Amino acid sequence: MCLSEALTRSGARVDVLMNASNQHLPIDSALTRYPFPSHLPGGVSHGHIRTTLSRLWQRIQRIRVDRLFAAGAYDLILGVDSAGVIASYKYARRFGIPLVYLCFEMSFRDELTISTQIEEKERECIASQFADLVIVSDQGRAELLADENGLSLEKFEYLPVSPRGSRRVEESDYLRRRFNLTERQTVVLHSGSFDSWTYAGELLENVTTWPEGFVLVVHTRYKPSEADMYVQEMQQAKLPNVVLSTEPLPQDEHEQLVASADIGLALYKAIPRRYLQKNLQNIGLSSGKFSLYMKYGLPVISVGQQSYAQLLEEYHFGEDLASFNEMPMALDRVRSDYAHYRAEAQRLFSEKLDFDIHWVKVAARLLGVLR
Repeated sequence: MCLSEALTRSGARVDVLMNASNQHLPIDSALTRYPFPSHLPGGVSHGHIRTTLSRLWQRIQRIRVDRLFAAGAYDLILGVDSAGVIASYKYARRFGIPLVYLCFEMSFRDELTISTQIEEKERECIASQFADLVIVSDQGRAELLADENGLSLEKFEYLPVSPRGSRRVEESDYLRRRFNLTERQTVVLHSGSFDSWTYAGELLENVTTWPEGFVLVVHTRYKPSEADMYVQEMQQAKLPNVVLSTEPLPQDEHEQLVASADIGLALYKAIPRRYLQKNLQNIGLSSGKFSLYMKYGLPVISVGQQSYAQLLEEYHFGEDLASFNEMPMALDRVRSDYAHYRAEAQRLFSEKLDFDIHWVKVAARLLGVLR
């Protein structure tokens, strides 16, 4: 979104090719959206009329997108993640349009066991090798992707997954006002996905041991379904120091929510699934949640996250724990020296994360691709 807004401010017209979702809020209305150009297996006809009509509609929408490319509507394509760069590669090659690969999530061959995922990985490698520029969050992730996909590091530009520092909400009491929390309570925020790979089970077990005065707020990035077992477990437990927030929020309101918390949890647990192993173990500067916490000065607590342990050598923005059992003591340590942790978090954001400090260099690389 920051890239789209920056390109628009620079005078470009930006179209976004993505499917609508019932789980997430719609994108910024200032951007024009078209359906993602997926290629359906088989023909349009299907045994059920609803499926047939849906396939027909998707085919019509894809034809609309094809015609835009054929008419020369685009000077640059930015393919987001594996599916995005594969789809973009076809148009870039067919119509001679420069291609930029925005890689936010990385998969690795030795972690893939499903044939369709293995095939997709090979296609992603081909597309990324064709790309004129590859944008990742930091050098560490660039080195991993370069080795995995057979790329030269000269092709890379670095852009942390982070919001703009110049766009801020005022001091906020959003969570305290919404959930009737007091100023004496220390609000600990777990924002985003709430699942096994974000330590949901361990967190629900550990929160019962937290020191007095701490309250956990879990804000999910989308409305949970009946299949979200940890949300159901939380609702059934009715713990006195746990608050659940499940309504997706527009960007400004979400920033108000984050700004009103005191401590942020950035919990990532590797499990044997695509994108949830080395991608998490080497998260680097690719967590938008972490960057948003830093923007508003929330000290962060993580568990066994090497990327944050390395950052902590330079910026004392929080605590990276060896085990989850250390959480209660870590919360006390952060609260006892809160001003220092908060100042260090804000320093990290202003020196390394802020989108605004990276945009000039990224814009220059994009212009170089256009030439």
